[in-house]
Amino acid sequence: MNLRIPMAAAAAALAFVVAQILAGPVLAQAPDDPLPDGPGKDVVVRVCTACHDASQFAYARHTADEWDSEIEKMQSAGAEMTAEEQVAISAYLAKALGSAPAAAPRPPPATSPPDATPSAEIAPRADGDRSSPRIHP
Repeated sequence: MNLRIPMAAAAAALAFVVAQILAGPVLAQAPDDPLPDGPGKDVVVRVCTACHDASQFAYARHTADEWDSEIEKMQSAGAEMTAEEQVAISAYLAKALGSAPAAAPRPPPATSPPDATPSAEIAPRADGDRSSPRIHP
């Protein structure tokens, strides 16, 4: 009976170790840093995360102009950066977290093609009877 307790403990320990080994690679794949690598990332991390976490903007997608507007909004809220840092931040965000501008809606065609579908209307027959329709294109 004394041998069963150590065997049960050894089996539990082995199961725990195996579970940790199997779960390890899955957990290691979760990114600690939501920002993609690229030129200017270090400036973004230093300047932008001084006030808020990178996860607040890392998943946003904007055009270059929209990112510039966001940068200006942050500056008016008190974000401090040099002109060089502003250029680096703007370039990084536009490239790493950018999106294409929304496509402009297509204008309608200048003229509509004539309706080629025939319409049914009741037209008098030669004898004056209006009871059956005659198709007119």
